[in-house]
Amino acid sequence: MQHSTPERVGAAVGAALDRLTQSVEPIAGPGLDLVGPLSVLAAKGKRLRSTLLMMSHGAAGGGRDDVALRVAAALELFQVAALVHDDVLDDSDTRRGLPSTHRVIEGLHLDSGWRGDSARFGTSGAILAGDLALMACMGELVAALTGVDAPVAAAVGERFTTMAAVCTAGQYLDLRLAAMPFEALADEREAIETVMRAKTASYTTVGPLALGAALAGCTRATVDAWALVGLPLGVAFQLRDDVLGVIGSESETGKPAGDDVREGKRTLLLAHALASCDAEDRGLLVAAVGGDARAVALAVDVLVRSGAIDAAESEIARLVAQARTGLEAIPMDEEHRAPLAAIFEAMTARES
Repeated sequence: MQHSTPERVGAAVGAALDRLTQSVEPIAGPGLDLVGPLSVLAAKGKRLRSTLLMMSHGAAGGGRDDVALRVAAALELFQVAALVHDDVLDDSDTRRGLPSTHRVIEGLHLDSGWRGDSARFGTSGAILAGDLALMACMGELVAALTGVDAPVAAAVGERFTTMAAVCTAGQYLDLRLAAMPFEALADEREAIETVMRAKTASYTTVGPLALGAALAGCTRATVDAWALVGLPLGVAFQLRDDVLGVIGSESETGKPAGDDVREGKRTLLLAHALASCDAEDRGLLVAAVGGDARAVALAVDVLVRSGAIDAAESEIARLVAQARTGLEAIPMDEEHRAPLAAIFEAMTARES
């Protein structure tokens, strides 16, 4: 039976984590506590990024499906590392409907009765777990590119490292934005959009689409065209995530409804509301940060009444149309173009 791309990538990611465990066991010994949480987190992924990579590789005329699969696995492992570190930065309790990695490791410390502060142990362990995921990512990328023609390997390596660097820089830009005065957010639309491009689009859409084309041996100009298609798509993807963070169902998203509001996440929705509402409603938005369920519900109502949700939906539609236009300009067979257009729609109209 032929397995789907998500299944094949999932198996490749699992094998990479197994190899990681085997590589450290001779010195670190058995029972490393950090790989288990990584495996659980990796298994819950939707494989959207790796699917985009595999699809662009095929559409660009690539014939190295086996190599593309391992590059896709490296991409998934990079995402696992980013999510683990992101949860530490945001002090998030959950991820994909499960306890976040630092909470799992914190619980291990607490249940084992070890000395010291359990929360600090969890944070420290999660940072190291994310680092291990990055090591596994590097291992997969190196193994994938072994034997590939040198110019192609160099192009893929350059795209991957640039993607990783931009995403990491985006994490810091997001952290810096969160440190700015909350009330000043209405004037920070450009900074928010920069974070969306760097932190999310870089490795969600831009990187995967460009990597698949680079691995197919496309010219730099063609690979750049694929990357440009991914930019509006990635911002639309993040906007959908932000909408779900306000009005999404916990059963679908794995996070409590309004959780982004409670965390004071800097989004275009919040900037829109702060710029358009009166002093009383702005006070409700400010009070929701770290507030109880009632305070969050009142703030969500402000966001809806302000037109922020409607504005986001309009922007998502515009950005997806822009990505579709870019896709139309890249030469490929219709058998490849139609599925790509379909996944663009699925990524930006999702409910989780």
